Formats: sequence, structure tokens, C-alpha cells
Amino acid sequence: MNKTLSLTAGLLTATVLTVAGCSSDTAGSTSSAAPSSSTAPQTGGPPSGGGPGGGMGEVTAVNLNTDGASPGGANTAAVVEATNAFLATLDDPTKDIAEYDFTDNKSRQTWSNFPATTVARPGVELSALTADQLQAVYAVLEVALSEAGATQDADIQKADDYLNSLGGQGADGFGALKDYYVAVYGTPSETSPFMIQFGGHHLARTLTYNGDKVSQTPQFVGSEPVSFEVDGTTVEPVKAESTSMFGIMSALTADQRTAAEITSGTFDDLLMGPGQDSGNFPTAEGLSVSELDADQKAAVMTAVEAYAGDLATDASTKLLAKYEAELDQTTIGWSNNTGPTDESSYIRIDGPSVWIEFINTRSRSTPDIHFHTVYRDKTNDYGSTKPATS
Repeated sequence: MNKTLSLTAGLLTATVLTVAGCSSDTAGSTSSAAPSSSTAPQTGGPPSGGGPGGGMGEVTAVNLNTDGASPGGANTAAVVEATNAFLATLDDPTKDIAEYDFTDNKSRQTWSNFPATTVARPGVELSALTADQLQAVYAVLEVALSEAGATQDADIQKADDYLNSLGGQGADGFGALKDYYVAVYGTPSETSPFMIQFGGHHLARTLTYNGDKVSQTPQFVGSEPVSFEVDGTTVEPVKAESTSMFGIMSALTADQRTAAEITSGTFDDLLMGPGQDSGNFPTAEGLSVSELDADQKAAVMTAVEAYAGDLATDASTKLLAKYEAELDQTTIGWSNNTGPTDESSYIRIDGPSVWIEFINTRSRSTPDIHFHTVYRDKTNDYGSTKPATS
């Protein structure tokens, strides 16, 4: 079993990254002119480039406890069974790559919106697994997630195959299998904490179980491009999130829209994205949901459900009930733009527990914008209460 995270990212030139990365996998900022983290070469270890939200800054291990405020409902026994079945398919050398100590907080916090060629991930690469082993991985996700969540993972992976098909320098760094990793932290148990980590480019699932409790945050999903065709079928990996977040803005009156604007600054990427695990969320800004009518409140909950609903049904039902009970203490806000195709359109939901950010970022691999979005639970990220920097 891995005791510490060993990350090896090859030396990548700015030229390669210009094509191979999401364009504006840049630092979230109070300035629209923030420098891009994708311009700095990275070698070995967690990259030091980047900043809030974009890519991955230097990961500092946080004191993650196991006291997260989950409302329960986890199907832990089924997840344990599926996870053990996956681990049983691995030989000892591969199992050693896939397994980590649950206390390896630095590895647990290593996820990014960059491709794995730029920010190396913990765990075993999917391309190193056999067909039966891959099926066992997907069986874990199908048990842990809702149908919508598992389908979204597959669609985000298809986006990497699509980017690979575009060709060009660095395109071989993308792929549905070679850009995604799976890791298991701790011993799968119905009574003791363990975590399943799955992700790669534009995807991070951090599923932490502790008896009846479960956490699915931090959760990052994105799509580049936002829409593409596979065998004549249109694929839109982040359609539910994008449609519902822009739906909130469409539901507001002109006066409400003005009141909801975030005035402390502008953003060119997510504020609480990869590497931002201090628990220091900004002061709430925008429009209180308590001032909305019933239909507008329903629009907010539709957006929240697009994220929290990725978890298996019983747990997500309990979690959504918790967020709905906190709705009148929740704010919505926006910055830059609010159009679905406008560059840098930024929308936020900020509650006592739930935190959701959505932004349109510039693409380099395609001529249009693409989506980045992060979902956190302030009281349950990584199955922990509000983190404190160690």
C-alpha cells in the first residue's frame, strides 16, 4: 500500500500546454487579468503553479478529521462489496499502486481540472487495467453514484477521447482511460472510514464513507467542449449543471439581478477549486434566497440537485432535504457575465453548508468556451468538518 503520494509529471513546455490543457485552467482571482498556471513547466511532485481554483497549487496537507456533518443514508455495505470486488481483481503490484492509507491526507486532496499529464493523480491509471478490472471500477461508481452521476463520468471521459481525436501537439495526453485514475484510501468497511477517489481531466470524485455517513465533496466536473457528437449522438456532460445554473439567472427580475451581483471582484476561474482546502470561504455576497418567490426558490434547488443528486439515491435525498432546510440562509450571486456562451460567466450558490461555483472559461483546444464547476460542502468535505490548515 502506498504510504505517501509519489507524483511524477514530465517536463511540459508552454507550447504543449497551450494545446493540451484547458485553456484557462488558471487561477481564480479577484482580477480578470490573473496569470495562467498553464504557462509554467511542471516537474515532479504536486505542481506549484496556479492558485485558487485553477489547475493545482502546491498541496498542503490539511488536518482532515472524520466528523463531517453528513445526514446519513449511505449505502455503505454495497459500496464496500463493490470496492472489495475491484481490489480482488488486482495483482499485488497493482494493488500497491491503487491503495493508500486513509490518513494520507495530501494524496486525498490531490485532484485537479488539468490533465493527468500536467497534474499527476494518485492511484492506478485506467489504461493499465484489464477489461474485467475496468468493469469492476465502473461497478463501484454505479453503486456509489446515481445513474446521472455515473453517466456524467462516462461522458466527461468521452470528451477526452474527442479532444484526442482533434489531433495537434499534445493531443495524445488526452483519453478516456489514460487520463483517469482510481485510488482507495483505507480498508473498505461498514464501520470505519475509507475513501474512493476517481478522476482525471475535468473530473474529481472524492467519495468518503464512515458508517452511515457519506461525503461526495469536493466534486469537480467540467466539459471541453461543452457539446460534441459521438456516433451521431450529442453528448453534453455538464448539461444539467449548466442549464440549471443559468436557469437561476433567467428566473430573476432586473432588480434581483442587480442585487445578486458580486461586487468584491471578478473571477476568471473557480475560487474554491483544486488545492483550496483551508475551509476559508469568502463572506457571503449576492441576493438572499429568502427574497425569492416559490418558483425562483425551486430553480435554486433544481441547480443544487444537479450536483448533490450525483450521489446514490437515499443519501442524496437526505442531503437535499438538509440543503433545502437551509435555503433561506443561502445566497446566490454572479460576476462578469451571465450568458450561457459568454466568456467568464460566473454563478455561485453559497449556503451554510452547500457551496457551488460555475464558470465559463476560455478554451484553447476548441474555439469556444468550456465549463468548470465545483461543489463543496463546508461541513463535510472529505468527510471532515471545516478543515483547518495544519
